[in-house]
Amino acid sequence: MSAEAKEIARLPHFKMLVDIFIIAIFAVVVYIAAYFMNLPEVLIRALESSGAQQTSAFFIAAIFLTVGFVFFAVRRWNEVTQVSKETGRLQDALERANSKLMFLNNITRYDILNELTQLHRNLEQAEKTPVVRAVDEAIDRIRRQIKFTKEYQDIGAVPPSWQNVADAIMRAKVGVDLGNVSFDMEVHDMEIYADPLLEKVFYYLISNSLKYGGPKLTQIRIYRKKADDKMVILFEDDGVGISQEKKGYLFPKEWGSRKHAGYGLFLIRETLGVTGITIWESGTPGQGARFEIAVPKGVFRQI
Repeated sequence: MSAEAKEIARLPHFKMLVDIFIIAIFAVVVYIAAYFMNLPEVLIRALESSGAQQTSAFFIAAIFLTVGFVFFAVRRWNEVTQVSKETGRLQDALERANSKLMFLNNITRYDILNELTQLHRNLEQAEKTPVVRAVDEAIDRIRRQIKFTKEYQDIGAVPPSWQNVADAIMRAKVGVDLGNVSFDMEVHDMEIYADPLLEKVFYYLISNSLKYGGPKLTQIRIYRKKADDKMVILFEDDGVGISQEKKGYLFPKEWGSRKHAGYGLFLIRETLGVTGITIWESGTPGQGARFEIAVPKGVFRQI
């Protein structure tokens, strides 16, 4: 059973212990109240007639309360144990089902890509007519969509962990060709609690700057600043920026909406959202793109 499943299984036991503690406090209060409250005069005289009778009455009441408490606690413990076992079984079954589904998805993607590769080779031998070029472009789009499904499937597949932001950026930088574009980074002393695909976030941001920044792009800069109880990571370039029209659908709420700016930004938002990190674009059109990544309190730390 996974660590998450074990944590889920522990929760009912913890709640049960809290219930027992509350009942114990209540029982103590009842004992004290029974001893000190003003009883009717007749009962007081009856109890005062014999100290032994008073002690016996109080002792009997305490026994009844204790027996009732023990009975309730044992019954509650059995119920919670049963629920905990059932939760563990359901969690294990879910993990097995997810594993089978991921295995099937991987095989399906592999087979489709093989078929597309063979189709592309056949098209290379055909005359380059408009129809052939259209089919070739469709093949390329299908490949990109398959790549998207693989990357989207990986989001959340591995539990989040503390990651060095600078290391993630450097790994992302290795996968792109900056050419003559300068690259400045000022986040060397920071870790954030994020999905293991954090590297992909910066890879897509850098790739988009290089792809859409235009001929005026000369610099990419990544730095951080404190904002209230959050830490904001800023990604800036000095390219052509993003028009107001496109800003409205940079980060679609769901993939497949009528307007979107590409699956890269969608994956960025989904990856960061695993641990409650948000992102938005705040650049000025014509002066460069500017993405702000807001990391909530408790999800970042200095190193």
